[in-house]
Amino acid sequence: MIGYTRTTRECSTSQIHPSLYQAIREYFQTYQLGDLDTETLICCETISEKRNPGKLASFLDGDPDSITHLAILLTAERLIWARIGDRSGTIVTGAKLKVIQVKAFVARRTKDMELTVSGFIADSKEYVHGNLEMGPDAAAQKLCEVVEKAVLKANPPAKRKFFGWMGN
Repeated sequence: MIGYTRTTRECSTSQIHPSLYQAIREYFQTYQLGDLDTETLICCETISEKRNPGKLASFLDGDPDSITHLAILLTAERLIWARIGDRSGTIVTGAKLKVIQVKAFVARRTKDMELTVSGFIADSKEYVHGNLEMGPDAAAQKLCEVVEKAVLKANPPAKRKFFGWMGN
């Protein structure tokens, strides 16, 4: 399995990789989300660099990106992320906070931060589940905390009625 060394930093949207910035600006225009720079509450960029995996792992994993940039940003209503790889190109997606759940955790093996996003992503009709991988940096931890609070506020868990059959 190919491993990556990841570094995450908090930044303004204008400081992310130029291709990601342009792609996210287009996303904002497409979905009529207002001005990218003023609507963004927090933004982080993660740079992932492929470690030398050895010949067998390279053979089994194919030809993955040697470097990727991942930008994650939060607005009052959406979580948006964009990724660009030196081989895979650029992709931008997002989700309304009110239709997703998130969970942040530290990966045991790498100590990197991961944010699991589950729900109806990118206006999908199907429930989707995936991970956004960031570095072990304080900026990644802060982003995860802010995103978890925002999603919880927009999409609180349903209140469960215990012993509902008793008429409580």
